[in-house]
Amino acid sequence: MKVATAPPRVGFENVLVATDLSPLSGLALRWAKAIARRYGSELYVTHVISPAETALIPPEYWGSSQEVLEEAATREMEVLDANLQDVPHKTLLQHGGIWESLAADIERFGIDLVVMGTHGREGFSRLVMGSVAEEVFRRAGCPVLTVGPKVTAPLIGGPGFEQIVFATHFGPESLAAAPYAIALAQEFETKLTLLHVMNEDDFDLPADPQVLLQNRMERLHKITPSDVELSRKPECLVEFGKAAEVILNVAAERNANLIVLGAKPTRHIDAATHLSSDTIHRVVSSATCPVLTIRG
Repeated sequence: MKVATAPPRVGFENVLVATDLSPLSGLALRWAKAIARRYGSELYVTHVISPAETALIPPEYWGSSQEVLEEAATREMEVLDANLQDVPHKTLLQHGGIWESLAADIERFGIDLVVMGTHGREGFSRLVMGSVAEEVFRRAGCPVLTVGPKVTAPLIGGPGFEQIVFATHFGPESLAAAPYAIALAQEFETKLTLLHVMNEDDFDLPADPQVLLQNRMERLHKITPSDVELSRKPECLVEFGKAAEVILNVAAERNANLIVLGAKPTRHIDAATHLSSDTIHRVVSSATCPVLTIRG
C-alpha cells in the first residue's frame, strides 16, 4: 500500500453549489457560503431545469409548464442572489441534464469543490435525489461535499470542522481522499480519526485473525505521511460490522463535523477493497454532518 501524500493546504478557490431550490438545498448553500468565507472562494450557484421535471406532463402542456418553471426558478434565484451579496458569487439558471450541466460548469469555472444536498428518502425521491448525488460524486473530478437531511447548519463564521472521521477500505480511491482528510485536519488543527471496518469476508482469508487485525492497524498508521505534522495525533480504529453503521456510530460518538470517504468512479465495486454504493448512500443520507467524497 502506498503512503498518501498530503498537500500543504486545501484550497477551494471556486465552489459550485447545485440547488433544487428546496430547504435542504438552502442548508447546503449555507455550508458552501461558510466555506467560501473561510477560503475567500468565488461561489457559483446553479439550478438546472431538467426534462425530468415535465416528464409526467402531457406534451400539449409542455410549453406552458416550462414557462411556469422558468418564472418560479427565476424568482427563487433572484432571492438567493440578494442573500449572497456579502460573498463573491454568480447565479446560473440552466436547462438540460443535471450531471451534464454540472460537468460543464466544473470545467468552465475551474471548480475545486461541489456542494449539494440530498433528500435521502426511499422510493421515487430516493431514486431521483440519490442517483443525482451519486452520479456527481462518482463522476466529478473534484471533491463533493454532500449535505444530508440530518445535517445542522454550520457555525457562524466558518465551517467548524473540529472532528474529522476518515473511513477507508484501503482501495485506490482512499489514496485520493486521505490527503484531503489530513490537510483539513492540519488546516483546522482538529482531531482526525482514521477508521477501517472489517466484516465477515475479511475473516475468510487464510490468516490468523489477530495477525489480520494487526496488519489493518499498521496500514491505517501508514496513511499519515511521516513528514506531516498534525497538532493532534490521529486516532486509528479497526472495527467490525456493517460499514455504514460503524462509520455513522463512530462519527456520532466523536461528534464529528465532517466525514471523508473515497468514492470509486464506477458502480462496479469490489466490496473487499471499496466502500460500496449502498454504504456511501447510507452514510450520506444518515450522517448528522456533511460528507466529503473524493473520486479515486
